[in-house]
Amino acid sequence: MFPKLEKKFVILYTLSTGLILTLILAVAFLSYLASQNSRQNSMFQDQLFTLMSRLQTDSIFSDSYLAQLEHKNHLAIYIEENGSPFFFPGSYQTRTERGKLFERAENLAAGEGIFPNSHPISSNLLQSSLLEIRGDEGDLYLGNILIIQTANGYKKLILLQDISGSQMQSIKTLIFYLVIDCIGILLLFLTGRWFVRRSLKPLEETYEKQQDFVAAASHELRSPLAVIQSTADAIADAPEEQGRLLDVIRKECRRGSSLVKNLLLLAAADQKQWAVKKVYFEMDEMLLSLLEVYEPLCVSKNGKLLLELPDESMPKVYADPALCRQIFTILLDNAVAYGLGDGGNREQSVAVRDAETDIGRKAVVKCGDGRRIVLRAKYLHPHVEVSVIDHGPGIPDGEKRLIFDRFYRQDQSRRQKEHFGLGLSVAAKLAEIQGVELDVRDTEGGGSTFRVKI
Repeated sequence: MFPKLEKKFVILYTLSTGLILTLILAVAFLSYLASQNSRQNSMFQDQLFTLMSRLQTDSIFSDSYLAQLEHKNHLAIYIEENGSPFFFPGSYQTRTERGKLFERAENLAAGEGIFPNSHPISSNLLQSSLLEIRGDEGDLYLGNILIIQTANGYKKLILLQDISGSQMQSIKTLIFYLVIDCIGILLLFLTGRWFVRRSLKPLEETYEKQQDFVAAASHELRSPLAVIQSTADAIADAPEEQGRLLDVIRKECRRGSSLVKNLLLLAAADQKQWAVKKVYFEMDEMLLSLLEVYEPLCVSKNGKLLLELPDESMPKVYADPALCRQIFTILLDNAVAYGLGDGGNREQSVAVRDAETDIGRKAVVKCGDGRRIVLRAKYLHPHVEVSVIDHGPGIPDGEKRLIFDRFYRQDQSRRQKEHFGLGLSVAAKLAEIQGVELDVRDTEGGGSTFRVKI
């Protein structure tokens, strides 16, 4: 799917940008041609005006002057007076015979009503338009014919300028522009392919994650549904086990409900449909409330829960208290599930109270085998940092960046069926949507420490 999409995008990008580049170069080349033609015409008109002025004022032209003028400006000059041509063989060697070029110029002028024997009638000047004469060897000339009335009769001038070099220069410029255009399109293609690949990579990764997400969700939902189906069938075969089997069905229904709830939470957060309500609240009060809820659970698993608060009172934090409580609930559930194993002794935690702050704190008499969870808060300006510390098996460095992915579990054998691998991803999403930092690091002596900075 994505290779075909990439190919289409690259072709579309190359064609669109290549067309724009070609249009820009075409406009630039046409502007160059227009400028060159204007410059050539201007230079030709200057030469024509110079010779016309000399014809009106001078009766004698030296061969050296005409030869120098021809050679310098690539001109071919023909002058006659009262039908008699000046004896001047010309110094500029044209590729086509000069006589043929002058004849062709006269034929073009005849189309405008200026014939070889024409004379000025209503004015003292008879002049053709700017002519373009093509030679036999691919050479090209600008030309003009004018007849001037003088006191002694009339003078006729045929002036040609060889612009073959300029035409060749235009062809070379055109080839240069075409090469630039091809190179530009090639670079646009390579750039477009790199850009499209880079742009589609996050989309492809997201698509793959979505596919994995759907597959994992389907797998997780299939498991409780299969248990419910088989248990419901077993009730009919063993009525005496109805109570126990109904408990199994209820348990699996709760598991399925929990999964669906987490999926809805993630979907709402992904679509930014979550209403974040930030207020200022006391963090220590929330942590004391969590202590009361989770301490019996820890004790039932032969563990301890320790709350550590600073001696000085902490400032209020600005966040969504409901979302923060849910984050801490997920982290504590995770710590209880993976940080407290089965068995061990049942050392009791002791409640103490700070005389100055009157904030309840928990202190452990002795650590024993490390079966404890620490809920620690401290003020590090400008943040309040809350850590959930366990002394379980810990998380390898290579997996720390993966644990917040959806459906990721270290327990690849899925022995802990009550966990779907969604809790930490939900916590990360809830932290993200309200601008709270959440990360994980190793606990000194073994285990994991999840830190929340608000």
